[in-house]
Formats: sequence, structure tokens, C-alpha cells
Amino acid sequence: MDNGRISVRYARALFQTAQEQGCEDAVYDGLTRFAHNYLLAISQFNEVLADPIVPAEEKVKLLEMSIGEPMHDCLKQFIAFVADHKREDKMFLIAMKYMEMYRQKHNILSTSVTTATELSDATYDHIKAFIKQTFGADAEIAVHIDPKLIGGFILDIENSRMDASVAGQLNALKNRLK
Repeated sequence: MDNGRISVRYARALFQTAQEQGCEDAVYDGLTRFAHNYLLAISQFNEVLADPIVPAEEKVKLLEMSIGEPMHDCLKQFIAFVADHKREDKMFLIAMKYMEMYRQKHNILSTSVTTATELSDATYDHIKAFIKQTFGADAEIAVHIDPKLIGGFILDIENSRMDASVAGQLNALKNRLK
């Protein structure tokens, strides 16, 4: 069975259980922390979770530690279930699929803003309001700082990009002059 189908099945089961137990928000928060921590140390995670010599208990501890506190019992039980079925190495894909299902149900767009400097709270709120008005959805915004943009911002919403950066405008002008 391929990884995609495994991940979808496990994520669906977790999503359904979380809905039934009323803990879908807590599970989403925990899996968001896990995905962030996983991406920070992806090679180490893959190495440990895929190693058949590492005991399941150690893998469970690693997964729980990467989620951190607070962690809902529903998620703890799910991690134990995944470990019992020797699918620990699929946990990241399961988490990503769960997060996708959650966002879809709650009408949340995954958004990334890249700016040359830190965003003020007012600017952050303005971007959220723009997304709400334009797309009719709430935004979950990840902010990245890239001084090479000089000024302005790049807004990535799902599969769309709006480049309102000074560097982008300079590149567009340069291409027009060629």
C-alpha cells in the first residue's frame, strides 16, 4: 500500500475520532507544532522513525516530545495506535493530511507572507482582512523575513502568489526593458 493512501486513511480516522470527541482543535494545534518541529529536524526524525531497531516506546516518546504540551489524550492515543501498527514513519504525512482536512472544514487558507522587515500588528490584521474579503476565508499566516525584497511583500495563498515587493517590481521593470 502506498504512503499516500496510508496517510489519508489514518488522518481520516484521526479526524473523525477528534470530531466525535470534540478535540479537533486541540489535535490540530498539536499536529501543527509537530509539523513545525519535524521540518526543523527532518533528517533526524526520518532516521529514528524509520529505524526498525529503535523500540516503539522511544518513537512514541520522540513524537510526543515533538508535539509538546498541551497534548490532548485523543492525540496521545492516536500516537500509540500508530506505533502499534508500525506506522511512525508516516506520522508527518498523516499530520499534514489532518491539517489539510481541518483547514478545509473550517475554511482556513494556508498563507505565507514574505517581507523585508517585521510586520506590524496593523499590517498583519490588514492582510488577514484582505484575505477574508477576497477569498471569504480565514487565514493562517506564516511570516518570513527576507531583506533582499528591499520593501513591500510577497503573499502566497494556497497556489497563488501576489508579488508586491520592490525587488519584484525592479525585476519586472528590468525584464520589460530587455
